[in-house]
Amino acid sequence: MTPLEIEEGAEFARRVAGAAIAGRERVFFEALDVDGIAERMAGAEAWRGLTERQKERLRSLVRERFAATLSPAETPPPAQARIAWSSARPAGEDTLLVDLGLRFGNKTLKTRWRVNRTRGGWRVVDVTLSDPGISLARAAARALGDSPPRRRDRGERAGAEVLPRLLGLAGIAAVVIFASPRLPRSRRPLLYLTASAPALLFAMDGALAVRRTLSEPYLLTDPPSREPWRHEQDLALAAQSAGRFEEAERRFRQAAARGAPPAPIAYQIGQTARQRGDLAAARSAFERALADPEPAPGAARDLALMALEKGESAQARGLLDQYLSESGPDPETLSLLAVVEAKLGHREASIETIEAARRMVEDAGGGARLEAQIRARAGDAEGTVAALRSLDAEGLIDRSELRADPAYLPIATDTAWVAFLAETPARPSVTPTARK
Repeated sequence: MTPLEIEEGAEFARRVAGAAIAGRERVFFEALDVDGIAERMAGAEAWRGLTERQKERLRSLVRERFAATLSPAETPPPAQARIAWSSARPAGEDTLLVDLGLRFGNKTLKTRWRVNRTRGGWRVVDVTLSDPGISLARAAARALGDSPPRRRDRGERAGAEVLPRLLGLAGIAAVVIFASPRLPRSRRPLLYLTASAPALLFAMDGALAVRRTLSEPYLLTDPPSREPWRHEQDLALAAQSAGRFEEAERRFRQAAARGAPPAPIAYQIGQTARQRGDLAAARSAFERALADPEPAPGAARDLALMALEKGESAQARGLLDQYLSESGPDPETLSLLAVVEAKLGHREASIETIEAARRMVEDAGGGARLEAQIRARAGDAEGTVAALRSLDAEGLIDRSELRADPAYLPIATDTAWVAFLAETPARPSVTPTARK
């Protein structure tokens, strides 16, 4: 793809993602390759044999699974929901991988959008939650469980449909035969008329059932409305958010026992164990999450953070490289990588990584702040001050906020940083409200 085509595909993905998180489901569904995803779920041969009614049931399943993950939980959607950053790279002649940070308030969801270029334009063929490694297309396929479309013996099935109706007709006939001789001749027509109504209904229902069976070469069983493990997972996430880590871990294990994908659950268990301070259990869970055939890439990033806390910069560098290769870049991880490179003495690589992180941030001011925080974490006070100079000249720096920001703690006593904080602002600080 040319750079122009890459940007065109990336802009398509940003627009569609923006519609999804803003609750504009119609725009999102029109861009989603629903038929392609449903066909891969059913299998190409089965898909061709399904009736339109059966195909629509699979399409509905696809739409429900994607909307349940990406549509906003609040109605109306929060105004602050937005695309925080993006990055795109080709993955084939007509396929583009677009990494997007979906910002909901103070939280950012890292996602990877696979979009294909077709004759009719760009189409979304899958969305992956990057850290747990959850493909929404695979999740929709998994929702079919043990009920994928399967070819059926239409004659046998037609017989199975007809038999209960025939039994019903036989029962009505038996009642008429039994009751008719016992009634006066004048009342028998009423008996026949009364019996004819349910008999006609049985006959019509049987005819329709046979017709439907003969017209549907494949049997498609309705999947469950919700996976049996999802309730336990929701309770586990709620407990984790509330700080009830032991309960969260117990419920995550129950979700795994009920059939939840193992790698994402191991990743969540690792995060829970790390939050409650059990680093050995966290490491074991993260390693399981990475060893699974469908791994959770976020576990590599958490292991890198644990290695960096122990001063093992080289190991952290390898784990961050692994994470970025599997799940794509994001400003926060690139920032961490730049710090690690600086600690290893790779100054040029650190500068290049900083620039890559800045290019992903939408606004220039945000990029300058990001660079300043990266340099501060690496202990580069002079570089931090240089990154903030442009913002200071525009009155976008509040020195009291800088003093309170924990990102600048590594350079808190450096003379260059202390001198910068003591300076009189070049222009009066502009508050966020005034900037808007």
